[in-house]
This record gives sequence, C-alpha cells and structure tokens, in this order.
Amino acid sequence: MLIRVALALPVVTVAALYALAYSDPYMALFMAPFFALGCARGKHPLVLLALSLIPALILLAGSAVKFTLTGVPLVSYDRYFLRQNVLILAYNDWRVAIALLVTAGAALLYIRQLFSGQGPFSRFERWALVALSVVCSSAIIDARHWDRNFVNWEMVLGTPSLRTLVMSSQIPEPNLHVLATAEAAPVTDDVPLGAPAGPLPDIFIVLQESTFPPALARPGYEPRTLFAKSAPGSGPLHVNTFAGATWKTEFSVTTQMRPQEFGSDGLYVFHQLEGRIKRSVFTQLKSLGYRTMVFYPVPGNFINAKSFYESIGVDEFYDPEALGISAGWDWTLSDATLYDAMLMKIGDSQVPVVAMMLTIRQHGPHDNQDPMTDYVARFEASDLAYGGFLDLLARRGRKAGVVAFGDHQPDFTARYLPDHAAWYFTAYDIRCINFACAPAAHRSGQPLDIVMLTPLALENFGFRLDSLSMLQRKLFQSCDDDVMRCDESARSRFDSAFARFVD
Repeated sequence: MLIRVALALPVVTVAALYALAYSDPYMALFMAPFFALGCARGKHPLVLLALSLIPALILLAGSAVKFTLTGVPLVSYDRYFLRQNVLILAYNDWRVAIALLVTAGAALLYIRQLFSGQGPFSRFERWALVALSVVCSSAIIDARHWDRNFVNWEMVLGTPSLRTLVMSSQIPEPNLHVLATAEAAPVTDDVPLGAPAGPLPDIFIVLQESTFPPALARPGYEPRTLFAKSAPGSGPLHVNTFAGATWKTEFSVTTQMRPQEFGSDGLYVFHQLEGRIKRSVFTQLKSLGYRTMVFYPVPGNFINAKSFYESIGVDEFYDPEALGISAGWDWTLSDATLYDAMLMKIGDSQVPVVAMMLTIRQHGPHDNQDPMTDYVARFEASDLAYGGFLDLLARRGRKAGVVAFGDHQPDFTARYLPDHAAWYFTAYDIRCINFACAPAAHRSGQPLDIVMLTPLALENFGFRLDSLSMLQRKLFQSCDDDVMRCDESARSRFDSAFARFVD
C-alpha cells in the first residue's frame, strides 16, 4: 500500500498544480467518471484520486506533445484523424502498430487496476463525488456560455489545456473569416477562365513531397533540373505548413485559399470541407473540356483524400493500388514509377488532361545522424526522375504545361535553419513543353505564396485569368510572397469574394 501511495502522490500533485496554475475546472469532466467507477473498491483516497486523474493527464500530455509538433493543442476535431487514418498508418508502419498495441495493453492494465478490490463507499468517496458533480456542472454551464466566434477561438489556440479540448467541441463548421463591411463585398463581375489560343495544353501539377532546394541548408548545391536557377519559371515558394500536413498545401494549390482562413488551424479541411467547395482548378479546367485526374502515392482513403478530390471536380482518382504499383503504403515508391504509371493511365487521351500527382520518396524519416546527406541522395533521384519526365512529355509531341513544387520542408531542417521564417519556404518550377510560356508572367525568381501559384502557372500556360484570380492578384500585389503579411482587410475581402463558392 505504501508503494501505491508513494506513486500516487506525484500524480495528484501534478494535477493539482496544473488545475491551480491554469484555472482549468474541465479536468473534473475527465476525472469524474473514472473516480465513480473506482469507488467502493477499498482503495486509499490518494490512490483512487491518482487512478481517476491518469486519463486526464494523458490527454493533457498528448495535447502538449501535439502543440509542440504542430502549434495546435489537442482538439475535438482530431477525431477526423483518429477515425480512420491511425489504423491505416498502423497497417503500413510497424512503429505505429507497436504504439497502438502498447496503448491497448496499458489501457487494459489501467482498467484492471481501477476495478480491483471491493469495499463500502467511504465518507471521502461520497463527498468527493458531490464535489466533482458541482465542479462538472459548473464547467458545463460555463462551456454553454462560451462565445462561438471562431476568431475568438483562434486567440486561445495557443494553450494545450483540457479547457481547449472541451471548448473546441463547440466550434461550428468551418467558415471563412469574412468581415461584415462594405469593403469586404464580393466581386460583382464574373469573367471565367479563358482558354489560350490553339490546342489546349495538357497540364501537370506535381507536388514534390517534403522537398525544398538543398541549397537552403547546403549552400552551393545546384540541381540539374528540379528547381534549377537556370529555369526561367522557378523561384522560392512560401507555404503554410512545416514538417507535415501535406494536404494543407494541396488545398492551397487546388483552391487558391489558405486552409487556415476557414478557422482553427485548417488541419482537417479534407474532412470538414468535403462537398462544400464549389471552385477549384479542376472545376475551372473541366469547364474548358479538360479531363480531371489525381494520382496519389498513398491509399485514397487516407485523410479522406479521394472523397475530397472528387468533391472539388476530380473525375479520376488513382492511388497505388488502383495503378497496380503497390498494395498499400510504400515509402520507397520512386518518383519515376509514379510518372510512368501516370502517363500510362493517361494514354493517348483524346481530350486535354489536367493531372495532379504527388510523390512520396522524400517523405521521412530521414537518417537521424546525417539527414541532409540522406535528403540530398533522395533529391538527386527526384531531380533525375523529373528531368526524365519532362523528356517524356517532350517526346509525346503535345503541348504540356508543368508546375512542380515542394509542399513543405521535412522536420530535420530545423537543425540547419535557425530562422523560423525560413522553415516555410520551398520552391516552384513552371515549364512549358512543346510551346512557349507567356513571357509577361515570369517573376524572375521572386518569392511567391502557395495560394498564388496555380493562377501564375495558368497564366504562364497562356490562359486568361478569371475574375477571382485577378482580384486576388490585385489585393495581394504588395504581399504575394506571403499573404499573411497583408492587411487583414485585404484577406477578408478576398475571403468574402471566395465565400460564394462555399456551401
């Protein structure tokens, strides 16, 4: 018994210090059911308190870890990830599978300890249940009076607490950050995307997973083709995520919107906004007669990718299994394999094609001792494959516009780049195959924000931009290297204009 009490003391102390320091009564909501289940078991009061507090402290620790890795604490809508994706990762990654098995074993051991023993209700247990009931009722009443305005919600996102987790359960469906002012009125005209003269070019949008110019961390390195300085359509690219969450960049490229503009951190837009976005690069090009395709390097049900892409105008979605190149999650899948599979599936299409393809080979983990050498070796393979892909397109004889870009930097670059702002830059590469790019659209290596990339590429390919893209360029002309530098009214005005394309 003494050993159990000695182990319980630090658990109760930590919980008490946290509750006092952060004035977080919501711990009682997670503690109360386990305390009630552990009553009438003859346990020492300190041991019972410690056991009932363990689930709350685990959630709190998980929130702190998530905040450290992503900048966002544990929130209720993390269920979108847990719902399906964890099992997919466990099936394809033995480390995740082991972690799940250890967690399940620990949960069973915890339940056994909680239910062990038998005895009458003690006076302490009766009064503690009354006190917990009062605190829980007070917390629930307080939560019901919480302001649901998501702008206020974002102001408290910086706290990995149980209060944050509880309050997040009341966040409404994601909505654009739109100011109700005359200045934020949507654009009135509606000029559609205009086709270039002559045969329409095939368009390839290539997302290079976890890829950035090696020169950022290894000065003097010069690629052969991918992001080469000699390419007139290349330059630095500002993205809105670091070390993960590729889908944020996918969302920005396909919709011209930062996912964060929809509230919270935009982490689960593929789940939350399925069927709600009515305008994308795919819907625009489909209206001009394009065949819309996406080639994914991981199973299509991961992060709801297949369903989301289909909801924004993609008619053909292919994952590795559908392409016949892998049975599931394969981190070693080469870029060249994906390029070849994509071109084979496209075949001799009778209509122009817009195809978005994601690579996977650069995804981590990289070598822990010398990650940069490992990265450069993978980059060289990607560089070679990209050059080969451009050669294949040239031999097809058809007009082809290609835009390649990095989605985010891998986490190890934090070791080499002390400036945190530098973590959010990758690069883009725009090519015109078998035709000349429009010269007026080149930026001569200037930085560009990811939401501006698709209209820039289309303009390079000879398209006339639609009204929304022109408004975006006008509003962000002074900050198109990073739209977060723009005045809030400019972002709100664009959000308001985009809102007509959101259900």
